Amino acid sequence: MQQTSQLLRGNYLYNRNSYIAAGEPMIFHCHHYNVYLQAVIEDTSSYLHVYPMLSDSSQEIVYTQFSNFFEEKNNQNLSIEDKKQVCQDYFRFCGFGIIDLTNLTKEGGQVVAPYEHYGIGWKTKFGLRQKNKKGVAFFAAGYIAGATEAIFGLPLGTLFTEQKKCISKGDTKSVFEVSTRQNNNILDEDEENEINLVPSPQEGEYQTYKLKNPSNTTIDYQAIRQALTNMDLQGDVKTGLINAFGVLLTRMYANYYCLISYKLLRLFEGEMGNDGLPLAAQLLTEAGHICAYNTFGGVMQSTEWNAMIKPMIQDKEDWVHGITAVVNAFGWGFWEIEKLEPNKQLKMKVVSGYESNNYLAHFDTHTELPISFLAAGGVSGIMNLIYNTSITEDFMTLDEKEYRKLVQNSSFFTAQKQICRVKQHSQFDEIEVTSK
Repeated sequence: MQQTSQLLRGNYLYNRNSYIAAGEPMIFHCHHYNVYLQAVIEDTSSYLHVYPMLSDSSQEIVYTQFSNFFEEKNNQNLSIEDKKQVCQDYFRFCGFGIIDLTNLTKEGGQVVAPYEHYGIGWKTKFGLRQKNKKGVAFFAAGYIAGATEAIFGLPLGTLFTEQKKCISKGDTKSVFEVSTRQNNNILDEDEENEINLVPSPQEGEYQTYKLKNPSNTTIDYQAIRQALTNMDLQGDVKTGLINAFGVLLTRMYANYYCLISYKLLRLFEGEMGNDGLPLAAQLLTEAGHICAYNTFGGVMQSTEWNAMIKPMIQDKEDWVHGITAVVNAFGWGFWEIEKLEPNKQLKMKVVSGYESNNYLAHFDTHTELPISFLAAGGVSGIMNLIYNTSITEDFMTLDEKEYRKLVQNSSFFTAQKQICRVKQHSQFDEIEVTSK
């Protein structure tokens, strides 16, 4: 099935630094960011109604992607079994784990996942989860519901998935039950008996650009991007997980991060007014910094870095350029260093950043609040890793103890100034980080 295999890999579009699979932008992120961002959101559950949005957002995106794919001319004659196989294979390819959709009908059924990224990632990062808490595989639950709706041609929002067992709680496998929302009376508290799921914005308001090779570094941006985008990073055949750079990677939906983050902003705003927005922004930016510490740190200590990038490096500033060049292969848009003062300041320009792409397409109002939380945390993380740890000198353990020491460093870098495309008349994102 040639078309199916093309979906499973997608295409890397060099004019916007983005992986596109059946219309959906896909990006690389690791389990540290995935489970930490979810933990941040869950911590607000005592006063915000956050659980439905974690699975609903996934359902919206997956339904849109596969519905569009199955409606394409070359795929209209796929059997139900073929469609199930496409959705299973894509789940594995992206590093989400292994799911078995064989027994599903248009009314639902049971799905078993012997391996699942969030459950395993949670246990790896935080340890075993308490038995009395919900399972953590909200993304997988939404994926299963959205995929099943697309497979059987059902309207978005018809189905709902409930997690019955979770690997994060010590179960040997994660188990899901799919059923119709009406039969289970599964309705969001604030929806007044309406199911309010909407299709994904897909690529959103993307920009085109050309990757530049700076003249003030020995780092070859073009070569690094070419090499990394050609790496065969996909889920293992047995486990469906991507073990790379010392982390569990995923080819995650860019829009999933955006939707759960911006829906959280709306919930904070509804509960606390504008006063709640800075607190939400702080939480979401910290998730981005956690991602940078672990993902960028893992990359800098990997065999790939040592073989391909380290030979180009002559000083610490080349480390900054090197990891920035790597980011340009993650699908996050174009990251371009505008100003770098060693141990003092980094100003990063971001063109076609996936956060702004989504916000501009999905939300009908501009905001004065900078919303590129991952980028702000990521740029800060680059400076903190290179100038506030020993990573450029020797191998270091990227653990919670070392992270706490880093955060308490008197020279800790944070984003002090931000320009954001969601503000009117701004053409790009710009993040300036300095030490406190």
